[in-house]
Amino acid sequence: MTSFCRIICAGIACFSLSGHSANVFAWGPDGHSAIGILAMAQLEPDTHRTLEGLIGPLDEQAMVEACNWPDVVRETGEWAWSAPLHYVNIPREDSFYLESRDCPKDSQHPGHAGGLCVTEGIKHYTAELVSEKTGQEQKKQAFAWLCHLVGDIHQPLHSGFADDRGGNSVNIEFDGEQMNLHAFWDFKLINLHAQTHAELVRLLGSCPFEEQEQAWNPYVVDDWTNESHSLAIRAVYREGMNTTENFPLDAAYVEDSWPVAQQQVELAANRLAWILNTKLKDLPRAENSAQAEN
Repeated sequence: MTSFCRIICAGIACFSLSGHSANVFAWGPDGHSAIGILAMAQLEPDTHRTLEGLIGPLDEQAMVEACNWPDVVRETGEWAWSAPLHYVNIPREDSFYLESRDCPKDSQHPGHAGGLCVTEGIKHYTAELVSEKTGQEQKKQAFAWLCHLVGDIHQPLHSGFADDRGGNSVNIEFDGEQMNLHAFWDFKLINLHAQTHAELVRLLGSCPFEEQEQAWNPYVVDDWTNESHSLAIRAVYREGMNTTENFPLDAAYVEDSWPVAQQQVELAANRLAWILNTKLKDLPRAENSAQAEN
């Protein structure tokens, strides 16, 4: 078993036993798992074979482990630096992402292309996945980050405001339970409708795949950031929400929010597949390389 797999398996077991707080995860582990599973179903046959040759099996359990791995390791000392990769903050007075302002570089990690935020993280790990200079273990980690961060960027509050910590400081009350707004969107909203990743995949799996007419390019991730930020303003926040009082969420808010969450999970899966179908299309297959390490 590789060190990557050992960390994943041990970490997920630890999370399930320790009752870790929900707001550690974007979309919750079920959401991230569903994104990976749905994306694999949208890969072109050659892309699927190439990716499998690079990182190993692409089955359901592999997606559960890989696509949640970044949330597991961020709690370790070795990966504590990676926390800013899961989000990006845009000032309230601005509506659009600006790398130089919103995604500062970390001098302690000069090898990380671009700054440490979800937008630049997607670009960085896409390049790392297809680079001839990265080994198999690094490619596995790159895929895990890519799957996870594409999910993160489609959770609207992961492209939110710094002053309320992406909704983590906005206190709400729902169904007699007190929590923060970020946790509601990360975890509670999905689990109201699907208790497992398999249920969520079944709910979303009947939706038609969106065919992409153009090749993916890194600059489109800036558009995804702006899109998600706009969605946070339009669909997540309500007048009267603040960082001190428990704002009551009613049934109408949940009814309005669930289609948004479904749309964003579906988009994340479709766009992850778009990245992979574009970037892996011309790579030579390496069917045997993933089995060489055990």
